[in-house]
Amino acid sequence: MTEPQERPGHGPADPDGYLVQLTPEGYRWTCRADGRTAGPFTSREAAVASAEADQPAG
Repeated sequence: MTEPQERPGHGPADPDGYLVQLTPEGYRWTCRADGRTAGPFTSREAAVASAEADQPAG
């Protein structure tokens, strides 16, 4: 069976307000509201976790 990350649309979702992308250096996130970025991360899951931690409380 195909792993979820290998099927488009079935991997971990980008946190609201963030874009997670694979770059030549690794995964990076971008905050859509103000353009801040972070990374590179070694995995998509690490980038998603970092973006979620960056979200304002509320």
